[in-house]
Amino acid sequence: MRKFWKFLAATGKMAGFMLLSLLLIILVAEGYTNYKANEHCHHKTEACRMGDVGLVLGCSKLFSSGQPSLYFTGRMEAAARLWKSGRLSCIIVSGDNREIYYNEPRDMKNALVKLGVPADKIVCDYAGLRTFDSVVRARHIFGADKITIISQSYHVKRAVTIARHLGIDAEGFCASRIPFNRPTLARQFIRERAARVAMLFDLTIGHNPRHMGERIPLPL
Repeated sequence: MRKFWKFLAATGKMAGFMLLSLLLIILVAEGYTNYKANEHCHHKTEACRMGDVGLVLGCSKLFSSGQPSLYFTGRMEAAARLWKSGRLSCIIVSGDNREIYYNEPRDMKNALVKLGVPADKIVCDYAGLRTFDSVVRARHIFGADKITIISQSYHVKRAVTIARHLGIDAEGFCASRIPFNRPTLARQFIRERAARVAMLFDLTIGHNPRHMGERIPLPL
């Protein structure tokens, strides 16, 4: 019986150590994200620079319920607003295209054209499988050195952190916030904390995108 209690005590200590380590990593990821990105993320159009390449991060145009995605709509409207204000020289729409009937870049381009952005000023990045991949490819595939990243605020901060850590001159423009209920917001909060820990891991080990390839010129 004594061995059993010793085993429980040792297990409890190990679990406590692992929990504290995880909390420390989450705090480091959160602190680094805020340090790198806070002063470079904007909510007002006039705060953004002129002449940047826009990078719109992909998401599905529909929720799992089949309803139009407010994330998608908010990002497209934000990108179109920046374009119409003359802030952007062209726009990269970067997202997932792994399945034949699912094509985020195509859907984003179509939506932006409907909002008044010229089709010949939009370039599709079909290999933006993750935020990290989209940011790295914007520079190494499309040659964009000054970019304005467009997404919701929590997502923009992470993307700007990745970019600036890698030496890319990046700013962020925050799309409209989504009015969700508390359980949904809680899930979103937890997912983003996990994503920032994964970002820290990518930046620490020098991770590379899944797909690279030859340079693609931008219509500047």
